[in-house]
Amino acid sequence: MKSPFGLATKWRALLKAKETPLWVIIIILIIVVINQQLQISELQYRVDEDHDGSTITSVAGRLYILEGMANKHADKIEDIEKAIRQLQNDGANYDWQLKQLQWLHPELKVTPPDSNPLKSTDLNLDMNPGKVPDVVKKHTTDINK
Repeated sequence: MKSPFGLATKWRALLKAKETPLWVIIIILIIVVINQQLQISELQYRVDEDHDGSTITSVAGRLYILEGMANKHADKIEDIEKAIRQLQNDGANYDWQLKQLQWLHPELKVTPPDSNPLKSTDLNLDMNPGKVPDVVKKHTTDINK
């Protein structure tokens, strides 16, 4: 009849053997290497998936889409900047023409219309037309004093 402790005695004898720590270390190292290889293959799969530009879920695909949107917006901004520069040039030209007209005709008062939706307190077109003091008279009176 077998003793119930037969298996336990075999395990005890195996654990007391000289080679047992070496085999335990080897088995642990094999498990660690297999685990790392599985993690490396999973990471490689994720990297390949993220850098695949053919799908919208990949990082590269999203970057391509964002780059296209940025280029489209940059083109729109360039067009808007060109329009702003043209409007600034036109505004400066019209301002100069208004100033010339005011100096030629100081009796005409130029005021912006009240129905203008773009009311601006900075828009003051009366640049002292006709109110400039006579420099020669002022200069001679300063010298006489």
